[in-house]
Order: sequence, then structure tokens, then C-alpha cells
Amino acid sequence: MHTPAHGGGDPTVPQPHTKVFEPHPTVPHPTVPRQQSPGRIGPYEVFQLLGEGGMGRVFLARSPGSRLVALKVVRPEYAETPNFRGRFRREADAARRVSGFYTPPVLDADADAPQPWLATAYIPAPSLHEVVHRFGVLTEPALRALGTGLAEALLAIHAAGIVHRDLKPGNVLVAEDGPRVIDFGISRAADATQVTRTDAVIGTPGFMAPEQIVSSREAGPAADVFSLGCVLVFAATGRGPFGAGNTAEILYRAVHAPPLLDGVPEALRPLAAACLDKDPARRPPTGAVLAALGPAEPSALLTPGLRDDLTTREAHAAVLVAAPPMPVTSLTTADRSRPSRRRFVRITVVGGTAAVAAVAAGAAVVAGRRSEPGRTPGDGGSAGTTVRPGAKVPAGPEPRWSSPLRRVENGQLRLLGSALVHWDKQTAIAYDTTTGKELWTAKARIPSDASSGPDWLTVRGSTLFGTAWAGERGYLLGVDAKGDLKFTHTVTEQKDTGSYADQVQDVLCVTGSVAVVSTSGNQGYSVCAVDLADGSVLWSRTVNGSDFQAIADGRHCFVQDNGNVHRIELRSGEVRWTVRDVIKPGAYPKLATDGNALLVTHVKVRALSTADGGDLWTAVNETTNLSPTTVQGKRAYVADGQGTVFALDLRHGSQLWHTPSPLTLDPAGALDPGPSVTESLVALSLFGADTPGFIVLRASDGKPLWAHRASGAEAKNKKSWSVQASGMTVYAASDTTLYAFRSPTP
Repeated sequence: MHTPAHGGGDPTVPQPHTKVFEPHPTVPHPTVPRQQSPGRIGPYEVFQLLGEGGMGRVFLARSPGSRLVALKVVRPEYAETPNFRGRFRREADAARRVSGFYTPPVLDADADAPQPWLATAYIPAPSLHEVVHRFGVLTEPALRALGTGLAEALLAIHAAGIVHRDLKPGNVLVAEDGPRVIDFGISRAADATQVTRTDAVIGTPGFMAPEQIVSSREAGPAADVFSLGCVLVFAATGRGPFGAGNTAEILYRAVHAPPLLDGVPEALRPLAAACLDKDPARRPPTGAVLAALGPAEPSALLTPGLRDDLTTREAHAAVLVAAPPMPVTSLTTADRSRPSRRRFVRITVVGGTAAVAAVAAGAAVVAGRRSEPGRTPGDGGSAGTTVRPGAKVPAGPEPRWSSPLRRVENGQLRLLGSALVHWDKQTAIAYDTTTGKELWTAKARIPSDASSGPDWLTVRGSTLFGTAWAGERGYLLGVDAKGDLKFTHTVTEQKDTGSYADQVQDVLCVTGSVAVVSTSGNQGYSVCAVDLADGSVLWSRTVNGSDFQAIADGRHCFVQDNGNVHRIELRSGEVRWTVRDVIKPGAYPKLATDGNALLVTHVKVRALSTADGGDLWTAVNETTNLSPTTVQGKRAYVADGQGTVFALDLRHGSQLWHTPSPLTLDPAGALDPGPSVTESLVALSLFGADTPGFIVLRASDGKPLWAHRASGAEAKNKKSWSVQASGMTVYAASDTTLYAFRSPTP
């Protein structure tokens, strides 16, 4: 199971995930255990979701003895697989025997719980992935300190009879006294289940050994040495040794292509090359790697910025340890009018002892200074609909039509003219909005030199976008509402004979005839503007990390890059203004705009003036990630991780209404990019619910109007539905069926 950086810039920030990679991967969305209160799992008090990965979710929790733990909860589909629990128990027992200094101890596990869980010591430190992207690549002394810690950790892990098999920057924490390797010990249990197919592999592209890619069951300790070499290259250069791009290309290079070692210090390059040998028998043993790197001083890892970051994280942890005990009662049925746990934590921070008060500023993320329900940022009045969680919602109308869906993996649904397009990377199918009849399947012809594609990216405006890659060129494809290919544009080209062309990753936004596109390659990530009429690249801009976003109005493009926001002229690429430190780097915010306000959404919604970047207002301040914000007219709509939906006035950020959903929402895990909104309706999927489906609210005041919940065979599939509202019609796609509902007049 992937463990996110225990103390990430925000603990809920997505980290590079461990996934089950298959020719057609099935990565169902995990669910929170429903057999117990979400506030308590086993004997542990749960504070918040840290993140999620291929095997389940990871929570920050506290033991009965006030010790913070990272609590890993396994997905139901693993738990229900024959023989998994026995394997999980054996692997967890083996993991408890790992006793190295550079591995957090495994404290507890329960293989017989409704959803098995495992608790490890919580380390308030950022991941190596975040350290490199926030504070820069490591010097040679720091690389030696990192490498010796990793090698010692692997020696301890291998001595317990375990192969890590997912050593990567996201699974290395950089603490004050050296690195810590996390997330070891249960990948074999996952690999042996029926959840993974015989041709599947467990791991992360770019950090997996060739033998692991070919057959994960052949991966031994030498595979971890290969991954250690990949991690050292990343720490030295900011990229993996096999470049970026789509999964297939990275895996192919790892098996067949030589590693890219430019940027690795000369003294360490022979060792890195030896670790990355394709033949596991020729790689040095872990002890030899340790000897080649040492002696080293762990303090070489500590830059001033990292020291400050660690101090803040330790303050965060101190507040949580000192928080009052959580009531045993279920949080989901508690009366929202009573003080919440976050309110108690805030009282502890503000009114507690001097020691706790001293760390309050650094632990604001824990304090959760959210606007109280019903309050606007600027006044003390109340507004909105108060709905007690658990209240009944009327059943929705009968569907006007329903149509079987051809299977796609975690498919998304968007309107494209008079068609509904349901797609994943491999397949895009259009359905008639009036009948549900299948209209066409996208079959765009790719250029003759392309080695991959078409890969379908997204629907923006009147176009379904896809991409193809040829090694020397990266292409952007466009398909119209009739299924016809509109264009094939060359967006990236090979810069020199020693590198590949960057690959098109996504179309971030489209305005008029200009698309803003993200690309990635050996040198990192870029954002570029493409004129869709003639295919010319208007401008291109390198960004500093993977957490960038862009949105555009008719004339300007707004780019969030490593915490800074820039306004760029859409066609010329000229930067008009920059606002620095809008958000912490690595926070993966979402952007939205109405042309006057630029909304940056993460754990709060912050509005900047599009004219000059000045602060306009801040609203819905939370401790966990919000959904993307949807702008409709003069309003913005957003949902929080507690299941509350907010409508905000775009002029000053005041809450027009807020509605705690009476049914389970989990917007951070849903497929849809925020609520789907019309002038009359707000529709949201019930991701993570016991019974999946969606709920419809009245846009004017947030009143829950009706909900559709799956029944029969559909209810057994816990994947998120995708919904699209248009006027008074709500289109919804389950895993098997497409529906159209005509909502009664609200």
C-alpha cells in the first residue's frame, strides 16, 4: 500500500501512487470502512485522511497512549479476496520484525477487521519527492547521506525476509536525523491476490526494476537496489533515470533503454550505473552500496528551508497529541450544531498552555479556521439550509431513458454538443442525449510515425482531445461532436538526438481557438498555448513542479506554478503580473475564473483579482482538500471533505448557502471535477457511499431535492458515478449504465 508523505505540505496532497499496472488497469476507488465510525478505527482515533494509493487509504490517527500513527486501511476488494487475510497477516508479522533505525516501526495490525489495517509510527517529515521539488536537488554530501540511510533501511528490510518492491521518492521521508523508508512489508500479499492478474505488476513506473516489470514475482532484493539507484538519480536531477511520459513508454525504457545519468555527480555516477544494471546478478549487493556511499553525515540533508518545514510539522504533531479525546459516538450522525472535533482542536490551540499556544501559528492546518456553518467571511449573519446528516432525501424521478454502457475504466462523462462522451484513456464513446443511443466510437487516425496513441485526454468545449507520441514528436488530436477528426497538430518536437520529444499530458483549458496544454519529458513539465486553427505553438513555459494548473478567460491565461500564480497574455505569452506564495508548493490546487476573480482552491477558496492579482476574499477555510470549484454566473460552488456543499457570491466570497449533504459525499475521490451546476440545479456524485449514486440540490438555496441511489447489481459496484447537469436534465453514468433524468421544477 502506498503511504503518502506523513507530513506533506498538506497531509492530503496527492503523492506518486503505487498502482497495479495492467494492460487495461482496474484501479477501483477505495472506500472508508463503513463498519465503524470514521472517527475511530480499531483502538485508534482518526484525525484526518493523509492520502490514498493502490491498496487503500492512509489516515493520521492517535493511539490510546497518545502516540501518532499512520493507519493504513486496505481496500475492500483486497480484503474479500480468498487467502488475502492470511498473507496480509504473515507479511505484517514479518514487517514488525524490521528494526532498522531508518525504518519507522510497524506497531499494530488487524488482518481480521472488516477492512484489514496496519499502524506504523508517524514521522512528521516531508517526502523526498516534496523536498526535491520545494528545496531543489541534493548536493553530493546530501546524496551520500540519503543513500546510506536507504541502504541501511533495505538491509534491515531484507534481513526480515521482505522485499520492498516500491522504493520511490514518495516512500522516503526526510527527517532531521536522516531518511526513513516507509510502506514496506505487504506488497507480496497484494501481488498474490486475485485482484492482480497474472500479467500485472506492482510498483511505480520509473522506479521499478526490469525483472519486476516482466514478472513481479521474480523481484528479489536486487530489485530494491535498482530502485535505490532510481531514487538517487531523482534526488540528484529532479527526474527519474528513464524520463517522463506515459506508463508504457517509461516501462519500455526501464527494460530496454540506458538510464539518463546527466546531472548525477561524477563521483556517484559509476555506482548509480551499477545499481541500474538490467541484469540483477550484476548489481552490487546492498551492503556494497552502503560501503561505496559512506561515511556520510545525515545533517548534510538539512537545508534552511527543510529545517523550517520540519519545525512546522513537529508543531502540527504536538497540537494533535495534545487535542482532547474524541467522543466514541459516530461523527457522521453528530448534531452539526454542537462543537466539532476541529472546534475542540482550535480551542486547544488558542486557549491551551503556553507550549501549545506557541506552536499554534505553525499548526494552523490542524486548527481548521473554517468559517462556521452559516457564517460569511465578512459578517456574523447566517445563511443557507441546515440539513441534519442522515436525513431522508426524496427518491428521484424515473429515468427518461437508460442505455447500457460499454465498459471503460473509471470513465468520465461530458457533454459534447448534442452528444454525451464517456471515455477513458483507451476508449471514447458518444451517446445521443435524447435517446441514449450509441452514436460513434472515436477512432482517430494517428500519424504514421506515432508509436503510441491515440490516448484520450478530455472534453473541452466542442472538442474531444487526444494525443499520440512518436519519440521525435508529440501530437495533439481533436475530434468533433460527430466523431470526425478535426485536426492533428504537432505540439512538441525532439530537441536533440540524445532525448525524446515531450509528451502531451492534458488539455488544461480551451478558450476561443486557443488550448492551454501541459507536457512532460526528461527535463520536467511545461505549459504551452496552441492555436487550434493552424496548430502553431504560441508560447511555451517550463514549470517548476508537477502541481501546476492553468485556466484561461478570453484574453488571459492564469498559471499556478510551484505556489506562484502568473497572469499571461493568452496569445503572446507575456507575463502581466505574478503573485508569489499563493499556496504551498506541492499542494495541487484547482483554478476557476469568471473573468473578474481567479479562484485558487485547495483547503480554502482564495480569490485574486484577474486585473492585478490583488486579494479579493478567502472563504471555506478547511483542514482537508475541497473539491474543484465550479463557477456558474455570479456564484461559485464547492464541496468539502465533510460532505458540505457551499454556494459563494463571487463579488465578496460570502456564503449564499451551505448544505451538509444528508448522504455520503467524498468529493476528493470523485471522478467529476467539482459539482455539475446549472442555473437551477447542483448535482454531485455519492462517491464512497454505501450505495453509490448522486444527489441533486436546488441552486438557489441548497435544498436537497432528490437523490438517485443504485439498486441491484449496480449497488454492488462502489465506483464513483459521473454526473452532468444541463438545464433541468441530469445525465449520470454508473459503471454499466447511462441515464437521463428530468428533474421536477424546484
